[in-house]
This record gives sequence, C-alpha cells and structure tokens, in this order.
Amino acid sequence: MKSVLLFGSTGNIGKQIASEALRKGYILTAVVRNSRKANDISEITKNILIADVTKPDELVGICNGFDVVISALGKSVSPNDNSKASFYDVDFAANASILKEAVSSRVTKFVYVSALHSERYTNLEYFRVHHEFSEKLKKSGLDYSIIKPPSIFSAYLDVVDMARKGRLANLGKGDKRTNPIYEGDLAIVCVNSINSPKSEIEAGGREILTRKQINEIIQQHVKPSKKIPTIPTWVLRAVLPLIRITNKNMFDKFDFFVDVMQHDVIAPQVGQLTLKEYLVMKS
Repeated sequence: MKSVLLFGSTGNIGKQIASEALRKGYILTAVVRNSRKANDISEITKNILIADVTKPDELVGICNGFDVVISALGKSVSPNDNSKASFYDVDFAANASILKEAVSSRVTKFVYVSALHSERYTNLEYFRVHHEFSEKLKKSGLDYSIIKPPSIFSAYLDVVDMARKGRLANLGKGDKRTNPIYEGDLAIVCVNSINSPKSEIEAGGREILTRKQINEIIQQHVKPSKKIPTIPTWVLRAVLPLIRITNKNMFDKFDFFVDVMQHDVIAPQVGQLTLKEYLVMKS
C-alpha cells in the first residue's frame, strides 16, 4: 500500500484526512509544527514528523520515501487566529517549499486542498495565494489533485460562538447562496482523489443555503428566541481601510468575508452531512 505524508494534519480537515487515509489502508505519516501539536493527532497516528513548514531548512528531505503528499495546510480565516504568518506565508510560500521537496523526492502524487473559485477573485489575498499555488502545482510535473470546497463546516464555529454571545448579525441582505461541506465528507474526496490523475475537483455539501439561512440555522441551534440584526455592507467596507493600517492579516480576513458574502459560491453537491446535523454532533 502507498505511503502518504500529510501536512496540515492537526487542522479540522487534516484530522479527517488522516483518519480516512488510514481507513483506506494507506500508510500515513503526519507532519506537525511541534511536540505540543503532535499530541493533537497522536490518537489517530503514531507516525509523526516534526517540522515548521514556514522554515524551508526544516523540510529538506522530508518527502523522501513517500509515494503521496497531501497538503491541507492553510492559514485559518478565523478572526480569533492571531498568528503572525500571512496567507502568503502559509498558503503559498510554505506549500511551495513542500512542493519543491516533493518534486526532488519524486513522489508520485500531490493532493492540495484549495478553495472554490480562487481563480475568479484574485483581488482578495486569500484566493490569490490559493490560485497561484494551484498553478505552480500544475506546472510542477507531478501528478496532482486540487480539491476545491466552497467552505467547511468548522469555519462556522466562530459564528456559533458569536451567536452564543449575542453578537451574530446578517451582513447585508444575506441572499447569496453557498453549500459548505463537512470535513469528513471532504476527506473522502481528498483520499479518493489519489487515484484521479491530474484532476481539479469541486466539492460542496448536500444543502445549498443562503448566508441568512446559515445564520438562522446557527441561531436556532444556540438561542432560538434571539432575533438576528442586519448590518449594512457599507458599514464594514467603511472600516476596512482603518483595519488595513493597523493589522494587515486581519484586513485580509475581513476583506475576504465582506466580498465573499456578495457572491453565490456553489460547488457540486457531494457531501452527506447537513449543517444542522453537524451542529448537533459538535454539541
């Protein structure tokens, strides 16, 4: 059976990919940043390598002996993430360093978790770096699979927290639609793609919901009696320039949130778990 080296293994997607790869019989090794992070995945696999992916010197030779590399590596879009690394540092530069090692080690497959429609919104840093790395991967000469979800359920846990604190609000009309996918469903897509040569796979959840409907599902789960207020989009757009001056990383996140809320972001419906079911499962 093929050996798999997994980056981003301690994230919500990474843990599910690790479990699915082992379920399918692959020999899995997880890469983590430090020994504390190793504890986060030790119940899933004992095959662990420690390396800081933002330091290329620590990655030299790391792909030697592996057949497949999977990268679920990416900077969190959560406003609660205060790490100094930028979207470029993690989503492009770190992945580019991993790719360089994969090429030199002659791995047979590179699977990358990207973002749906990243090629359309390169004005936004989050999408730009995903698109640029995807293009770099396609030109690398390696066999690849690029997985493109619209968003994942765990990204809405911050929204759940906001609802609990009475801070949840609709941004504008909230009429644009999307279909986020459960990480476990996405992990199945990622692992199955190992056998799909040079593929780009769009994968969303089974339900297509408006942004307002997503907020209502979350509010109903947390505190049904609470009404959700509406914030006009111009209010957030007005404060974005100030955020950019004070905190570029936070600006990139809010710029992403404000813009993406104004578009339909819908992928083929391949997921099985619904958002309501996920919230109950996480309770």
